[in-house]
Amino acid sequence: MMNPPEAIRPSENQFDPDPLPAPATQKILYLAGALFLFIFLADALTPQSLVVSILLDIPIALTGLTLRKRATVSIVILGLVANTIAGIINAKTEGSLDSIALLNRIFSAVSFFLVGYLTLKIQENAHETGIVFSERNRATREHKIRTFLAGISAQNSPDTLLSELAGHLQSLLGAKGVVIAASEQDQWRSTTYSAPDGLWFWKSGESIPGGLSLLGKKPFLPTWISKPSLSALLENNNVSQGVVARLSLPPIDQGAGQFIYLFILEPEEPAILSILAEITPILEEVIARVRLLQHLREYNQILLRRNSIIHDLIYGVSHDIRTPLIANTINMKLALEGAYGNLPDEFSSVLEKTIISNNSILELSNSLLLLSRFELNDLSLLFEPQRLDHLLNDLLSDLSPLLQSKSIHLLTDLKELTLSGDRQSLRRLFQNLVDNAIKWSPEGGTLKIVSDKDLTRITVDIIDEGPGIPEPMRSSLFTRFGGIHPGSGFGLGLYIAQQIARRHNGLIEYHPEHPGSRFRIIFKTQENPL
Repeated sequence: MMNPPEAIRPSENQFDPDPLPAPATQKILYLAGALFLFIFLADALTPQSLVVSILLDIPIALTGLTLRKRATVSIVILGLVANTIAGIINAKTEGSLDSIALLNRIFSAVSFFLVGYLTLKIQENAHETGIVFSERNRATREHKIRTFLAGISAQNSPDTLLSELAGHLQSLLGAKGVVIAASEQDQWRSTTYSAPDGLWFWKSGESIPGGLSLLGKKPFLPTWISKPSLSALLENNNVSQGVVARLSLPPIDQGAGQFIYLFILEPEEPAILSILAEITPILEEVIARVRLLQHLREYNQILLRRNSIIHDLIYGVSHDIRTPLIANTINMKLALEGAYGNLPDEFSSVLEKTIISNNSILELSNSLLLLSRFELNDLSLLFEPQRLDHLLNDLLSDLSPLLQSKSIHLLTDLKELTLSGDRQSLRRLFQNLVDNAIKWSPEGGTLKIVSDKDLTRITVDIIDEGPGIPEPMRSSLFTRFGGIHPGSGFGLGLYIAQQIARRHNGLIEYHPEHPGSRFRIIFKTQENPL
């Protein structure tokens, strides 16, 4: 296994032309230079008959190990110059130039070219081989990374994800061990994850050691472990080196952000730093997504429990108050009919007002029950063909006492229209709207109810001559508890009516009149649904 400073880290797109570490390359160049100088001196100081210059092929060949084309070309040129200078020195020393020695010099020069050419070709082949090797390693590494990411992306629990992440990192990086730990306010949290199990780590609540605690929220790239700051982790796990990386997770629900540290002990992967730099942003995204999904699941469970409690409360209270109210109303009606003897006029008036109040409370109880069923989507409707004109005429007949009490003039134009729907729900929808229209109509006013149909929809308009609805209040008209005037009740009637309309493939619109209001119920036909 290579020492960290000497690890080979090929680039993504090209082969590094210097596969040897820089110190090794420099040693080869120094050796080639020393041999070159020694051979040149020996050649210059020996007789012409000894062609020592041929040995300059050795430093030329040595440069091939560095895969540096410039070094090879340079030493070939220097060899030619040295060969010429040594020949001149030999000729001056012996007083003449031997023709055989000259021929040998020429042969040496030719050998320089040949050895240099072969060295360059070897370098080119090595370069091409290196590219293939590098691409193969890169493809293998990318396949391992894809497999690694696929293995962790399938998890939906942060604890399970981090537990399996330790094992996946150990396999991906060929590490002796992996420890994953989270920090909070410069202290280690309780849960750590390791592969294999049982690796030593600091206890929960202990301070983050050394340089890690000084980094704060600054960006933190993967780096080799510094022994002074994390020596306890290395020594207690019997390893000599390791790499530390940090994941930064965003806060959830206005909480604090979180750091997760990855400690890779004695990795065999030489490109570990570049791999970690590549996968840490993806890990941050995956872990943040899983944490958010778990938070949403937990929050959804809380909402479901709260809704269930509210539903049970409304349902229970509504049922509990219905029985005594109905019983009291029956008793008061019997009293008014003389079942308990003659009553004073004042007491009879009190009983009549109390019956009206009880009926209002019963109506509120019914509305709350219906509201809870709408909210929990627990309303079963029986859809059957309904004649809207018959339904509305029956309803208006039941409401005739209210109309007569205010001397309201009723105008109707009801066509023979059939709609598929739940009779009780549709009756409640129209009753809520007609009740409101009667309530807000002035004494002696006019109430119009008109139905119509075209190719795409059925419409029912309920038009009164009341005060209308102010512009600022119209946006909350069909919301829960959206009463529009003082004395207008709890504001459930219009909300419930709108919910019933929607379940019948329809909606209710409000249009101001002068004077009064128009509530238009629109039912889309099956040929053109909402």
